Amino acid sequence: MDGLADEWRDLCAEAVDDQPFYRPEWIRAHIRTFTPGAQVRAITARMDGRLHLVLPLLEERGTFNKIPVRKLRAPVNCHGGRFDAVRSSGLEGDAAIRATWEYLKDLKGWDLLQFGDTPEGSTVSQLARVAAMDGFRTLCVPDRPNPFIPVPADSELLNQLPRNPKLRSQLRQARHRLAEGGQLKLSRVDTADRESLDRFYKLEVSGWKGRAGTAILRNGSLPFYDEMAHAAARFGYFTLYLLEWKGELLAAHFAFTHRDRCYSPIVTYNEDFRQFAPGHLIISEILRDCATRGIHGYDITGQDQPWKMKWTTEARAVNHHFVFRGTLGSLAHTVGCKLRPAISRFLKRNTEGT
Repeated sequence: MDGLADEWRDLCAEAVDDQPFYRPEWIRAHIRTFTPGAQVRAITARMDGRLHLVLPLLEERGTFNKIPVRKLRAPVNCHGGRFDAVRSSGLEGDAAIRATWEYLKDLKGWDLLQFGDTPEGSTVSQLARVAAMDGFRTLCVPDRPNPFIPVPADSELLNQLPRNPKLRSQLRQARHRLAEGGQLKLSRVDTADRESLDRFYKLEVSGWKGRAGTAILRNGSLPFYDEMAHAAARFGYFTLYLLEWKGELLAAHFAFTHRDRCYSPIVTYNEDFRQFAPGHLIISEILRDCATRGIHGYDITGQDQPWKMKWTTEARAVNHHFVFRGTLGSLAHTVGCKLRPAISRFLKRNTEGT
């Protein structure tokens, strides 16, 4: 992974879709934290020695619909929750997809290729389509889409956000009430500053995430986010947003600002100030900061929860792709796609009949 990293980053700079979640530092930190003992395959496609595609995968044994299978799967989980291969644009990128599939088709030791949390139009979705055209069984399972907020440069259009008029009014009232006691302050930290990171982690664990055991300080993911903060800061795209009022931390976002887009994979707010909607206040401030810096899009990573959709009407489809091979792969596909739905329909009809 480390030996390939520089070439990988160079490819990202000209890739069809360059996001922080596809870069070598993200994949490396993910594997080191969540699957440190995994067998890793970094599949590459080259033309005249030049890198045109990188597909990192993990080898593991598991099950699909209770059928034991040998998997090659994407290194992705609920943290960040997004994956794709990195590839060149144009004819070279298209050829790289085909070459990668030809390699995977002949590669021994797998029954199932599993690509989770891939955006619509992803490279791996095209890889799965090539596999289907080659006669292999495939499955595409849609997940909830990922909200996206276009950031307008025009201040008048910016003032029309969020889209939900009730929330817009609520935020105006919150600002007015807070202004009576002090000024809101948004800070943007671009380094992996220990004190700032610790403030973020402590705020997150103080709320519902801490009680549920899903906060970074509770779920074992601290090494991952610490490593990513340092790596992203090193490569110039780390952004930690802190919203304060009278010395109190109201809300914070662990974010990345990469190319012309801001991503917020981890967000938190101070529940003691929930009457002021601090989680929405910080988004409003972040959008204004993005507009001044020429950032054109704000990606609220994750699913389209109702609170996110108060800001936008746009969302990008997300799918899970599976490619099956051989006897076990065929059995897993049959059980998962044919027998189980048929049994469910049979039971439903009989239940309704009684």
